[in-house]
Amino acid sequence: MEEVTVTGGAGVVEVRGSVTEHGYVESLLYLGGAVALLDSSAYEGSIGRLIARAPFSATRPEVADRLRIALATGQIRRPLTETLRPLTALLADGRYELSGPEPLFTASADQRGWYVMGVEADEPKWIHEEQDDRYLVPTDVWPPEDESRVGYYRTAISAGYRPTAVLLHLAGKQRYSGYILDGHHKVAAYLAEGVVPQVVRISRVDAPAITAADVRGAFSAKALAHRDFGSLLRVLER
Repeated sequence: MEEVTVTGGAGVVEVRGSVTEHGYVESLLYLGGAVALLDSSAYEGSIGRLIARAPFSATRPEVADRLRIALATGQIRRPLTETLRPLTALLADGRYELSGPEPLFTASADQRGWYVMGVEADEPKWIHEEQDDRYLVPTDVWPPEDESRVGYYRTAISAGYRPTAVLLHLAGKQRYSGYILDGHHKVAAYLAEGVVPQVVRISRVDAPAITAADVRGAFSAKALAHRDFGSLLRVLER
């Protein structure tokens, strides 16, 4: 794992939130200065997650050509601090941990699979998820519309190559909020091939906490009426 402190970053991408000692995690992803997505503990009885997309057309960052090629081939050079510089320069100022390339998760006794949790604006979803690395949250259209590009990566994966997706997290023991920062077509190809994806992780160490006002200001009345939003807001207001 490497550490990097971003100063003078463009602030195009930012993750805010907190990870508690009891394993509760709530986060907001900001793109272009506005909230794009929420991934939070649901706080409704049993273990669960609340995933929601804001009614805002997020502007995702463009990846520089040299980094795009490295991610497409899976040939990620170390130090990651240098290789990922085109991406980290787009982040909000702060401290980050960089890790990978590595599988999304390691094999476990239950042999459960993984999935992508796509959501539409104003249609929050609740999921029962005990394992933090079992799902990813897309920041772009899901499933990807360019089927030929997905097909290209499927061919590469079946041939043994491991193209790499980039995830953005909050740092901590729990690794929820696996926002797909780059690599939606790759992830779709891995899913179609039944292979655990290779990823690089960017984890925010010093993320600002989120507030009930942040959440209320980002989502519509329809979304906020979802039962689990009420539970989250009560926790944030304490």
